[in-house]
Amino acid sequence: MRGAFAAACAAGLMGLASPGAFACASLAAARGASEQQLAPFAQRSASRAVPARAVASLEPVDPARNGSLSAATVAEWGGITAYTAIYAPAGIRQAVEHVWFRDGELLARIPLPTPIQGGRREGFRTFSRNQDLKPPLAGRYTVDVKTASGQLIGRLRFTVTP
Repeated sequence: MRGAFAAACAAGLMGLASPGAFACASLAAARGASEQQLAPFAQRSASRAVPARAVASLEPVDPARNGSLSAATVAEWGGITAYTAIYAPAGIRQAVEHVWFRDGELLARIPLPTPIQGGRREGFRTFSRNQDLKPPLAGRYTVDVKTASGQLIGRLRFTVTP
């Protein structure tokens, strides 16, 4: 199952993902680095998280104001993008995933294709896009940022209003 999500992520990066699919992308390339010992949980955290229409030039496009979006806006956008910038100390390399919930019900687990790498002051920028939302769209959404070992390192909360 995890491989299917990774394939969907790669397809999304290449523009091959079909409507209704989950697409995700990592905005910083990890090349030639080997897995390293993980730092304690407290040293990694989401430094910025926001729901948005999309991501372009490494930044969220039309980010939600005050953590709220209307259902009409989400429908017009064709989904929601969860943008996260994850801070980690230099030398850290860690696989992460976005875990999407609406009103406490699991919607999707989206492994992000490129592990976070520490050392960037603004955080390692990444996102996932959920295009497979079914009506009613209104509700309280949570996107947890978790390590491969299940540690919660960040949480994005927002509301979609009727």
